[in-house]
Amino acid sequence: MNRRRFVAAAAAGAVGASAGCLSDLIDDATTFEASPIRVSEDAAGEAGYEYQGTEELVEEREFAGESVEVTNYLTDYTRMIELPGLGSEQEAGVFALVSTPQVSVAGEEFNPVGEMSKAELVEYLQGQYEGLEVGDNIGGRAITKDEIDGLNAAVRFDTWEGSATLQGETEVDVYVDVARAEDGGDHLVVVAVYPDDENVPVESEQDRADTMTAGIQHGDDVDVDLKDSDE
Repeated sequence: MNRRRFVAAAAAGAVGASAGCLSDLIDDATTFEASPIRVSEDAAGEAGYEYQGTEELVEEREFAGESVEVTNYLTDYTRMIELPGLGSEQEAGVFALVSTPQVSVAGEEFNPVGEMSKAELVEYLQGQYEGLEVGDNIGGRAITKDEIDGLNAAVRFDTWEGSATLQGETEVDVYVDVARAEDGGDHLVVVAVYPDDENVPVESEQDRADTMTAGIQHGDDVDVDLKDSDE
């Protein structure tokens, strides 16, 4: 599963759409920057996920002679899971976070992520990743604000059934959790993907995703390990 293609699409797509709406409203170079986001080391360790680094996604465009720059952050984690018939452990668990700024000029919001429903986010992600097929929404769950030390917001997941291609060749059934929240002037997108397999208890995988969510840290003082966007 290509982690970057799967999750970064929401942030990168929002940048272009946001900037295009601003040209008539700004006079000088305008910068909108999200705050970094990650999961605490303790929470990731407890959940069994490995930090893969954070990407700083910067887009700068010119419109009618005006420059608009938007900075987003994408952080992802993976978990090795042994699936019957595949012969070895696979990177079959993914937990990813996107922080993208609330692009507001003259009191009007221009970042489409702020207006997208979770169903629209899932549809958009599916369109960007050819190895992902998403089916029915089978319900949801919430992690309250009091359970998350690093956010001033609750995180409410909806869960979809689906299938994903691992290593470009093996198709497995998966569950896809998607949530959207607002914190500190940013839109946040949280995505968890894990196998739908009788040998991998869904309750256990959801508990792991919830542990990761409870450990989210977001803010200008959050330290992240930036990696090259081509990795």
